[in-house]
Amino acid sequence: MDTYAGHSNRNVILGRFATILLGCVVLAGSAGCGSPDRFAVGDLQVERIGWDTLDVSARFVRSTTMGGSASVVPDLVSVTLFDEAYDTLYAGPLGRFALYDENLGNEERLLLEVCGVLGTDTSCQQESLAASPKRALSDFEVTFPQDSTNGYERALIESRVLLERRIHDADGWERFEPGGRREVFVETWVDASPEVKIRLPVSRRVQRFILPRYSGYRDFRYAIQSSMLDTDSAAVHFDLYIRLSREALPVDTRQVVLRQKSSSEREAEMQALVERAGGQVLDALEGFFGIRRAYVFINDWSYTALDRVYRAEFELHWQAGLRGAWSDLTGEMQVRSDGELGTFTLIRASERATERWEQRVGQPVFELDHLFPEQQVLPPDQEDESSRTNPFQRRQNP
Repeated sequence: MDTYAGHSNRNVILGRFATILLGCVVLAGSAGCGSPDRFAVGDLQVERIGWDTLDVSARFVRSTTMGGSASVVPDLVSVTLFDEAYDTLYAGPLGRFALYDENLGNEERLLLEVCGVLGTDTSCQQESLAASPKRALSDFEVTFPQDSTNGYERALIESRVLLERRIHDADGWERFEPGGRREVFVETWVDASPEVKIRLPVSRRVQRFILPRYSGYRDFRYAIQSSMLDTDSAAVHFDLYIRLSREALPVDTRQVVLRQKSSSEREAEMQALVERAGGQVLDALEGFFGIRRAYVFINDWSYTALDRVYRAEFELHWQAGLRGAWSDLTGEMQVRSDGELGTFTLIRASERATERWEQRVGQPVFELDHLFPEQQVLPPDQEDESSRTNPFQRRQNP
């Protein structure tokens, strides 16, 4: 509790927490400090009636020449209540007034200032208060990734946040509804790169997010892909926040661990790689009139987890365009699970296919281009923002 006094042309209030430190230093040239006719707040009483009401009373005195003091009635008395950001919550006369505690932060610091004006003298006294302790309860669930067709692009978040405050002068908590809408959001990040975060604003109980629409997604995706390549897993965190005051309060958290693929997922991935590798081989062999129809048959396949490499022996059968002859060949594909460093080695071929291979390829091993270019793990600053055309979508004659 602090008091300051002196001559002033102000109607009221200095109005910042910093005024606690001023005292007589600022007003040393006035009649306040040590003057026999000093005007001051003699007694300030602040009664809290629950969390939402304050009752403020004050008595003012003037020092007498005999060393005593006498009560005086100021020309003007004002009360001002500031929140933690120095915004005014109340400005008015002494007496009882509403505080609206439910709109304040968890134990937010408040400053009450009472000022009186008598002639040219002003005297103010301050008292620190605090808002009620508050907490948030939640129901919070995350589905990520939401489906298997869009990679790490989609998340489904289900959340409900309830607010409670401690009962005034008693044990226990009571639920309350804030007067204004509180900001609720989720921050998602990857264990391996905690500095990379995406903020997702929550506005509904159930909400679907398309993550590429939010700032930081490319770094977020790169962190997941890098972790999956390094350890075959990635721990993705989803932290739920609500803003009770200037600072957001963490409410709940969920962790989703992305792990290496199941055997059925591996088989599906192998089939996709074979289809794309076959497409590249046919692109290299097709003539002027293209391919009318083509089929691929997988004879055998395996996956080496240590090296993350697929090996698949498969056959290609195709018919040249404009009712051309049929050709076939058999070869072995070896490629990393991310689609990089792929090769196709010719094992055997029909006479027509052998002729086309010798003319167009000229060596037993055909180097494959990246089979999953849309999933390349590139640092975000090296990514090509232009849309990519899938080179494996074959143009076939009707």
